[in-house]
This record gives sequence, structure tokens and C-alpha cells, in this order.
Amino acid sequence: MADSGAWPVDTHILRRRDAGRSYQLWVATPMGYRADAARPYPLVVCCDAPWTFGTAVDTTRLLSMSRETPRCVVAGIAHDTADMREMLDLRAVDFTVTPAVPPPMTGVRLPASQTGQAESFRQWLAEDVLPLLRGRYHVGEATYVGHSFTALFGLHVLFNAPDMFARYLLASPSVWWDYEVMFRLEAEHAAAGGDPDVKVFMSMGEHETGEYSPQAKFHDQFSARGYRNIDLTWRVFPGENHNTVVAPAVSAGLRALFAD
Repeated sequence: MADSGAWPVDTHILRRRDAGRSYQLWVATPMGYRADAARPYPLVVCCDAPWTFGTAVDTTRLLSMSRETPRCVVAGIAHDTADMREMLDLRAVDFTVTPAVPPPMTGVRLPASQTGQAESFRQWLAEDVLPLLRGRYHVGEATYVGHSFTALFGLHVLFNAPDMFARYLLASPSVWWDYEVMFRLEAEHAAAGGDPDVKVFMSMGEHETGEYSPQAKFHDQFSARGYRNIDLTWRVFPGENHNTVVAPAVSAGLRALFAD
């Protein structure tokens, strides 16, 4: 356990046998956390821990004081490397939904054979990580937080195993991946009758794209389905780009998802 003053953060090193690599799992409990509390704490899971974990921790701690969110246990999953290039490559491996060559704008230089492993990562998350969190911490239903590639991964979970999470915060999802394959996958999900009872917050920054926005186009397709059970909120944040949008998206997203 790493102790930051009155705010403890646990670090677990997890070995993923099927992939032959390790991950760090960071877990922050709220002030006053009690393992024997009458009610379990909501769990917030961030797959882009280096970008979203700290923001989610600070946001839930601040907003719980005004009762805009409950006090939450926040977990962040990070690739076990300090090398930024390797981290960017591994994100493209674990969080993309189909094998494809990453475009130059991503800075990732991998062959298509190494990408598109979202489903195997999802299975590891469901079978190893979430049970560990529920076994070691007093947590209840889970909320997913993702940005960019991890928001794309969140859509994959939503369409394939929606019960893993009760709420989905999907900031700037990379729906441009593989010639916008997620548009087809969403259509297949709808045709199969998929309509899970979940809350979804989807967003983007005003300055992320030019006149054509795949995120906005995807939202329009998704919203037009008229899902009866999916409670969808959409936001475009003025003045924000792909990197600066993370903090406002996490704050607004958690408030919207916990509004009930």
C-alpha cells in the first residue's frame, strides 16, 4: 500500500497469463471508508489509469461532499510500464475491437495482427480483476470510465457484456477505428435486440475534429435507435480538444450518471 497522507492508494501488480504481461491496479478508497459499512460503496473502474484515475478520485471526493456523487471506491488499471511509447502501443493492443493497422495520428506503429484484442482483455477484466476488487473491497455496482481507445473498449463491453457495469462514461470514443467499424457493430447489436438497462454518458471536445466528427455521427446513429432501456446523455464541451476534455468529461459524466 502506498499512503498519500490521509488518502490511501493501494497498488496491486496483476499478471495476465494469457497475454504474458503485467498490469498495475490502483485502488483509492474514500475518506471514512469502512469494510463493514451497511451499504457497499459504488465502484468506479478506469482503464486509462494514467489519464483518468486521479481525475476520477478527485472528482468523486469533491462531488460526494455536495452529494452530486456518492462516496466511491475508484480503481484504475494501467499497463505495468513507465515507457510512454510502450504504453501507447499496449493501449492499441488491448482496447481496439478489430485487427487493423493504427493510423499515423495515433503514434502507434504495430501490425494489424497485434491489435483488436478487446475481447480477451474484457474477459480478463470480468474473470480476474472485478472479482479481485469485489473480494478485497466493500463495493457494489460498477461504473466504467474510458477515454479515447478505452471509451471504444467501453462500447465493446456495452454491446457484448453490458451487465459488467451499470453506468458507462465514454469520453471521445475512438469510433473512427478500422474505417468506423463500430458503426456496423452498433447496428448488429441493435438488430440482435440488444437494449440493456444501463446509463451511458458520451461526450467529445468541440475542437477534437474538423467539420466531420465521427463521434458526433456515431452518437446520432446510436441515439436514433430509440433504445428504451439505455439512458443516454450526450455532451460537447466548448473550447476543449482531445486531451483537455478529460477532466470536464469525467466531472460532468459522473454527475450525470449518478444523478439518480
